[in-house]
Amino acid sequence: MLVIRLTRVGKKNTPAFRVVVADKKRSAKRKFIEILGHYNPSINPKTIVIDKEKSLEWIKKGAQPSDTVLNLMCDLGILAKTKRVKIAYGKATKKKDKAKKGDEAENKARVKEESPADEAESVEEPATESSEPAAEDQTDSTETEK
Repeated sequence: MLVIRLTRVGKKNTPAFRVVVADKKRSAKRKFIEILGHYNPSINPKTIVIDKEKSLEWIKKGAQPSDTVLNLMCDLGILAKTKRVKIAYGKATKKKDKAKKGDEAENKARVKEESPADEAESVEEPATESSEPAAEDQTDSTETEK
């Protein structure tokens, strides 16, 4: 099976890519059949050059473009914009993280439910506090007598 994909060329920390047709089983750095264009993301604005006739010819022969190459072709107008693929870069959130977020929401809901009960308890507490100082006064008076 044939694939249209990017192969990296260029210096360290300065990536540049060739758009090539290659066998799917071959490594991205190995032999390729034909160069269709190039892509340089490090220059501002990014440089994208893909030969429209050659790329459409290879797609008709059965070559499948990679997701990135497909999006680049859509940007250039070689393929329809509706064929564009959403690519998510970076790590996906784990199920545990989502579960923790759900637990935090439940805990907040519990706190809101418990807050009226806490107010009722706080009303009772001052009554008990008033009896405690009296006990402290008695101990102070006994200490002074000694």
